[in-house]
Amino acid sequence: MDSGKVGMTRRLEMKLSSEQRRRVEPIVGELQEILGSNVRNDGRAKTFDELEDECAEVGDWLTSQVLQQRVAQGGTTTESPCCPECQRPGERLPDDEVRILQTSRGEAAWSEAGWFCRRCRRSFFPSIG
Repeated sequence: MDSGKVGMTRRLEMKLSSEQRRRVEPIVGELQEILGSNVRNDGRAKTFDELEDECAEVGDWLTSQVLQQRVAQGGTTTESPCCPECQRPGERLPDDEVRILQTSRGEAAWSEAGWFCRRCRRSFFPSIG
């Protein structure tokens, strides 16, 4: 493993508390069951690269799904955000804007509320985070 990956692993571990890791452990076991055997259909053992690719694919998909859900719940607000130009409260647009972002781990999509400022005659979309 190169030093860049070691550093990345350390950073990821530091962000998860021991309680969070304990709660994730059963999910890891279930993912192992989903991935199945380390043996190919022809009876030969899978290579390390094949095992890593399978795990990375599941990890990337899982990350994009969790990110999509977190982004979707993080953008809701009950108060009217202010226009970035004149700082007056905006009016909610009737239709949400669908956002699709290609991340390093896959695609994430969510709906984002749009707002309109009558004074400036412009639409704006406040940041979700």
